Amino acid sequence: MDFLTEYYEVKRMKIVLDGKRVGNGDSACYVGNKAFFTRRGLNRRTVLHELYHHLVDSKGWDIPRRIEEEAL
Repeated sequence: MDFLTEYYEVKRMKIVLDGKRVGNGDSACYVGNKAFFTRRGLNRRTVLHELYHHLVDSKGWDIPRRIEEEAL
């Protein structure tokens, strides 16, 4: 993940293993430079998905949330 954040020139995203902060039956969520994961959600695909949200947020890209979710 560090390679990707360096490549896209954004600061690193914090990863927090705290299922209570995720909610809604999801396995992960991204909020303000932090990605929260449940234990089952901490896998490569989900981490990359949340990193995508981090890139959108950090770069200021104007992508509607629905389209952002469907992109992966």
